[in-house]
Amino acid sequence: MSLLTGMLQLLPPETAHNVTIQLTKYGSLLLSKGFQDQSLHTNVKGLSFRNPLGIAAGFDKNAELIDPLLKIGFGFVECGTVTPMPQFGNSKPRVFRLKKYNAIINRLGFNNKGEKRFVKNLISAKKKGIVGSNIGPNKDSKNFIDDYLKIYRKISVSSDYVTINVSSPNTEALRELQRKEYLEVLLREISQIRDEETKRKPIMLKIDPDNSNDHYSMILNLVDKYNIDGVIATNTSLSRPEILRDLDEKREGGLSGAPIKDLSDKVLKFLYRETNQEIILIGVGGVGSALDVYNKIKLGASLVQLYTSLTFGGPQLINKILIDLVKLIKDDGFTNISEAVGVNNQ
Repeated sequence: MSLLTGMLQLLPPETAHNVTIQLTKYGSLLLSKGFQDQSLHTNVKGLSFRNPLGIAAGFDKNAELIDPLLKIGFGFVECGTVTPMPQFGNSKPRVFRLKKYNAIINRLGFNNKGEKRFVKNLISAKKKGIVGSNIGPNKDSKNFIDDYLKIYRKISVSSDYVTINVSSPNTEALRELQRKEYLEVLLREISQIRDEETKRKPIMLKIDPDNSNDHYSMILNLVDKYNIDGVIATNTSLSRPEILRDLDEKREGGLSGAPIKDLSDKVLKFLYRETNQEIILIGVGGVGSALDVYNKIKLGASLVQLYTSLTFGGPQLINKILIDLVKLIKDDGFTNISEAVGVNNQ
């Protein structure tokens, strides 16, 4: 951990995040360039990634940091979650560090500056890498599905892919959209819009880690039916693993970081076995090292995202992961990371 990262952790979590945004935005010339190696290059759904490691949605909510995040080594950046109109989110305090566990609990509630600012930032970025946009509804919307369709139309043209976020636990009733009757309408409508576009963009669906295999099978059936390109597994969790049993105070919100790694891996493993490699899987949840990345890839993820570990490890963590990942690939006798996808989940 660098001195700066340590100092940031002395600040309240949300204040530290806002300071980090400003430092990254205006100090990008001082950032070190990311490590690159041909063995990490991978192609997914017609998109060329210089490496499979991305920053998950939630860090760059307003698409302000695309270029600096790509510069420090991320193979792709997923911005958002963005909603049609700006919104404050839930009341503060709403982010809680669990440093002992390398974890965070948040109940932010899609705080962002809205679609207009988001699109402006997307268009102005140089984008020397892959950029995805994560979309959601305003919490006071009368029709969540209409919000998704509205914002999809606005941002898809400037994004390399779009993620439909129906799994955040911090917007009331949002996870209800994962029920079959609602999800089918949403995926049908958004796929129709996608099919009318001159340039077809991949669509990902981000799911939660707190459901049953039967539920995930239902989701996969709809993903297949409406030609959704992939699934991101998983969002934050409402569960509290046994490791957190001595937590002094029960915090409401979604848990991320090391304690949900096994839970997310379990979902990823099931999805890969069920889909027979017919859809793209992005693994996220508890990623803090090259071994964590590699394990998700060997379970079936073509791409992997992190966020929470970055807040504890700082930007230097990215190059360390990438350098170590090359060693892991070579130790297993592979020439490219794509050869390892699913090898431990046959």
